[in-house]
Amino acid sequence: MANEELLDKVMSEDELELVAGGAGYAYFLKRPDGKYDIVSATDKLTPAQVKGILAGEPPARLGIAKSIRTNFNVGIDANRLDAVRQRLNKLYNGCTFQYM
Repeated sequence: MANEELLDKVMSEDELELVAGGAGYAYFLKRPDGKYDIVSATDKLTPAQVKGILAGEPPARLGIAKSIRTNFNVGIDANRLDAVRQRLNKLYNGCTFQYM
């Protein structure tokens, strides 16, 4: 098989994510006091949805499907972020991190 044929058979990152499943998304928001609020979910969220979850809005009101699980933690010290990232990677079997 030629290199071009092999490359055509390689899955894109999005295709691999759909097949592998379990990947999560985590959003880190830095507060003025230096601590972090973290929202994690089983699917991508918009910045407005992340902020709405932290404000206590019901996920359905934010347009988040019932099939999407969300969790949040508030007031996490910066020195604990590595441990939180490790836990989220384990929880979701891989996680994409975004700082907002």
